Amino acid sequence: MKLKQIISTVLRLIPQFFDMLITKFKSIFSPISRKYDGAWLISERGTEAKDNGYVFFKYMRENHPEIDAYYVIDSSYKNDYNKVKDFGNIIEYKSLEHKIAFLKCKYAISTHIGHLEPWAYKLYKMILDRKNRTKFVLLQHGVINHDLSDIYGKKSTKLDLFITSTQKEYESIAYSESYGYKEYEVEKTGLARFDLLSNFETKNQILLMPTWRSNIVNPSYKKEKTLPDSVFYNSDYFNRYNSLINNEKIVKLLRENNYEMIFYPHYEIQQYIHYFNTIYDDVIKIAKKEDYDVQGLLKESKLLITDYSSVFFDFGYMEKPILYYHFDDGHYQKGYFSYKHDGFGDIFDNEEELVNAIEGMFKNNFIISDFYKDRISDCFGVIDNNNCVRIYNRIKLL
Repeated sequence: MKLKQIISTVLRLIPQFFDMLITKFKSIFSPISRKYDGAWLISERGTEAKDNGYVFFKYMRENHPEIDAYYVIDSSYKNDYNKVKDFGNIIEYKSLEHKIAFLKCKYAISTHIGHLEPWAYKLYKMILDRKNRTKFVLLQHGVINHDLSDIYGKKSTKLDLFITSTQKEYESIAYSESYGYKEYEVEKTGLARFDLLSNFETKNQILLMPTWRSNIVNPSYKKEKTLPDSVFYNSDYFNRYNSLINNEKIVKLLRENNYEMIFYPHYEIQQYIHYFNTIYDDVIKIAKKEDYDVQGLLKESKLLITDYSSVFFDFGYMEKPILYYHFDDGHYQKGYFSYKHDGFGDIFDNEEELVNAIEGMFKNNFIISDFYKDRISDCFGVIDNNNCVRIYNRIKLL
């Protein structure tokens, strides 16, 4: 690590160090401190309730009210906050109560790293939790099919339980030197949100939902803005998708068949959503994350068009057809998964061929082929609605 990086890291951690000690001192005299002793603290990004954190919290409140499970969320995000408030046990994100609850909880359960933890996790473990009293459970927010060991490896984040969903995903993490976890620290349970995929009704809707590109955006988790917006709206990524949502052949197919296409950009792309535009807004909708529920869109839609987003695993779990649009290599490091040999749908690298495939889906009544059904079955092994049960049972073993 370069000297400049070391200095930057130290300057960033010093305020956290003192805040942590002050919070620890306050917790000694706080009347709420005992309330959270041994609690299960659950969250997503701290601003959302639409993923595995929300589903698992809902399961805990409905099936295990005897356990002190709490959800951490910012109340200013009204739509998501209102989804969880009726379950009770809500903690305001980044509040003193959040920090005290984190100090006292038994399990910190999150879909992401760096959000539920009020301070740098390694600093917290080194200073206040050397005996590893707080167990960190990563619920995940998708199925890992690329190599993300630089983010989720043990050198970066020490997890006590790493949730996985497929056999190959489990093996790629449990037996990988790059991730560095012991076999007993990784478990194949399935994602909590899969439980809600067993009961759905589709409507005349196509979902276009690509992932992001790290080289053209300012990630939300970084405080400093280093890239001008021009890098995004001049990118091939922007121009490809803006072209697709203005494709006249797609519009004709949608209108003739009384369908809509929902374009839902990734969380990290949402900050640039105002640059996307279509003159065909009668049949093509550009979806803001505040106005739509991702799982609802996945369940309602008859076809998913994506690139490298792991939401295709959710769609495949429901055995519905998928088309991949691979005009570039994305930004993920290649892992165990091959879209050509393991994927759940055909792959296209240009707009014309993709649009022709969409036309073929209309002609075929959006029926998934037996070939891809078999791949999905082989991938998951078990498809049911007991994923939360398995997660709960495995956490209890900690």
